[in-house]
Parts: sequence; structure tokens; C-alpha cells
Amino acid sequence: MLRVLKRLARLLFAFVTVGAAALYGLYFRRAPLPPAAPHARAVPVISTIPGISACWVETAKTFSSFSFGMTAGSVLVKHPAGDLLIDTGSSSHYDQEISGFPFATWLKLKSLAGQLKPKVPLPDLLRRIGEDPEKLRWAILSHTHLDHSGGLMDLPRLPVLLTREELQFAADPSVQAKGYVIAAHTQKFPPVAAPTLRFEPAPYETFDESADLYKDGSVIVVPLRGHTPGSVGIFVNLSPTRRLFYVGDAVDDERGFEERAEKSLILRDSDNDMTLANQIAGRLSELHEKVPGLTVIPAHGRSAYKKFFPSGPLSCVSGQ
Repeated sequence: MLRVLKRLARLLFAFVTVGAAALYGLYFRRAPLPPAAPHARAVPVISTIPGISACWVETAKTFSSFSFGMTAGSVLVKHPAGDLLIDTGSSSHYDQEISGFPFATWLKLKSLAGQLKPKVPLPDLLRRIGEDPEKLRWAILSHTHLDHSGGLMDLPRLPVLLTREELQFAADPSVQAKGYVIAAHTQKFPPVAAPTLRFEPAPYETFDESADLYKDGSVIVVPLRGHTPGSVGIFVNLSPTRRLFYVGDAVDDERGFEERAEKSLILRDSDNDMTLANQIAGRLSELHEKVPGLTVIPAHGRSAYKKFFPSGPLSCVSGQ
């Protein structure tokens, strides 16, 4: 009996060792990226807009007790001119949405993004922080992958801000076949021929193009092409000193810009253009060094959210 127990213990130890090595190789081991080419900074003039605030709406989380914990959901911007929802997390019908894919695709979607499917539908969470989903002015997606656009399926129809590049990407049958975009989600998007987000040649921070959504400097959108052709980042300026920059999946987590590190092996193949994606990671690292007071928030980087929203999920921060 003792011999059997020892053998089982050795097998368990071997299993844990192999699992830890696999996790390190797939997620934690990341090579440094080259520095971005130096870029001039267009320093913005920022005013505090009375009545504006940002709220963390977390629809799902995993490994939340660890520094590498992941999250999914939205940032709600409450604005006197109408409220904006940044990303929407996955649909509450996630399992049904992926059920028709071939087994290999289904398994990948189930084991990765499937870990962040919502337990409570997005509209219910919005109501908990005093937001009426029927009265949202806009939603803007950092990109159209299923774990960022799916929450639209649970919301009343509303205008969704997307560039022509991203709409074309989302409509591509080969992209949908890989499971990156769900065809039903695209019915919530504007037509490809009628994009709702356009950039002006107006430099902002270290970016050459931008779009000022409210025309008051409070919410500025910039292109982050690479992860998808029309990926965007959203600056939310609550005051001159309280600012966040939501960057979607331009980087996995804070290591991406703090250490200028490439994406983890397990997530790297989700980049549409890896060369451009790596350049954007370098650009974010450069911006982080130039503007250390700016909180850069990757869509799934839970530790970054906690820095800007110290009271946790379903809390709001104002500029006052």
C-alpha cells in the first residue's frame, strides 16, 4: 500500500510540474520587444467636466486572487451629454453561440474566452450602478472579437461606434469561421458602408489621428491597429490628473507596456497583424514612460482596473 501511495505521489508531482512548465511557457514566458521609434507628444489641454465619471462594470473574472487575474466587461462613462459604454464583454448566451463550431475551434473558445462568460447579464449590472440600459447614448468597441462585442446581444439596440476597417474585418467569413467574430453579433453593428467612427488628422498624445467623441476633450479615441485592423484605444479624461486609457487587447496585461513584452504564446495568434500589434505595444510602453500618471487599462488586466477603481467592480470614479 505504501509503495502505491508513493507511486501516486510521484505521478501527482510529475503532473503538477509539467502543468506548471506548460503554464509558464504558454502564458508567463514573454520576450521583450524593441523600443518604438521615438514619437513627438501632442500634450492635450484637459478640463474637468462637471458631472462626468467612469464606472467599472465587471461581467466575469478568473484567477482573481492572483496578480495575473483576468477580467472582462465594460467601462461605463457617465457624461452630461449622454452615457457611453466601452466594450461589453461576452454574451450571456456564449455557450450557445460557440456550440456550432468544429470541435477544435469550440474547445479553444470554451477554454480561453469561455472562462470569462458572464454570470449576470450586462443590463442587470448596469442597473446596479444606476444606469438605465435603454438610455445609453453609444457603445464603442475596442474591437469586434466575441468577448468584447457579445454583451450587445443582451442590451437594447443602440448606436455602436466602429471604423470601416473593423466592420470589414468583422464581416469577413474567414474571421467568423475561426470564431473570433460571431455572425449574429454583426447584426448589432452598423453597415460596413456606413461606419460610425472616423478619425481626424488631429495629433493626440503620441498618436497622429484621433476622434473627440463629445467635442469637449473628455473622451478621445485613437487607432491601435494590429490586434484587429480597426482596434482602437479610448482615453477617458475625468480631470487633468485623473485619466485612463483603455487599450482593449493591444496588450495582454500591464506587463505588455511596463516591460514592453510580447503577448503570451497562448494568445498571440489572436493578433491579425503581429508586426503591427508589437509596434503598438512598443508605442504604449513609450506613452507609459512619458505620461506615468496615465492609467493604461488592458481589457483583461484586472490589476490595472483595481488601480483606477480602488473600490472594485461596480464602483465609479469622478473627476471632482
